[in-house]
Amino acid sequence: MQVVRRFVFGAPAAWTEELAAIAFVWVIFWGTAFTVPLSAHVAVDFLVPRFAPSVRRVSYALGLAALGASFLWALPGIADYLRFMMRERTPVLEWPYGFVYCVFLAAAVMVVLRCLAAILRPEASDKA
Repeated sequence: MQVVRRFVFGAPAAWTEELAAIAFVWVIFWGTAFTVPLSAHVAVDFLVPRFAPSVRRVSYALGLAALGASFLWALPGIADYLRFMMRERTPVLEWPYGFVYCVFLAAAVMVVLRCLAAILRPEASDKA
């Protein structure tokens, strides 16, 4: 749409750039929280593989518990910030910024749930 408007009609559409930026934010948070396997996330793992399997499972569970607890602790602050940002609007589409970034709240909840699921069923945690 932007290419046709800009180069064919000589009248660029500003809303397409804003919509692309909003879509990028949604794709990043949505993809990280819902579709990227836990094993694909960045990890520094040079000491734990040297331990016995039972110690590795416990350290893995403790790490997931810390990550899940951090996101759980942040949920009220995220919700409060989104509520605050509902009064600010995007420049072109005039969408509330609370709507633009509400995907982060959904992503944070999903991270907590995925951490809990991976602690309870570590053998199935890498499937999704």
